[in-house]
Amino acid sequence: MIEPEHVASDLPELDRTDDPRGGAVAWALLAVVVALVGGIILVLVTVL
Repeated sequence: MIEPEHVASDLPELDRTDDPRGGAVAWALLAVVVALVGGIILVLVTVL
C-alpha cells in the first residue's frame, strides 16, 4: 500500500520547542536579565 505524503513537512514549523537553539537563546536571555538585575541591586545596595 502507498503511504500518504506528509503535508506537515511542507508547512513551516512554527512550534520550535524541540529546537535546542531556542532553549539556548532562552537561557542566555535569562542569564543577561539576571546579571542586569543583580548589577542594579548591587549598585543600589552599595550607594544607599
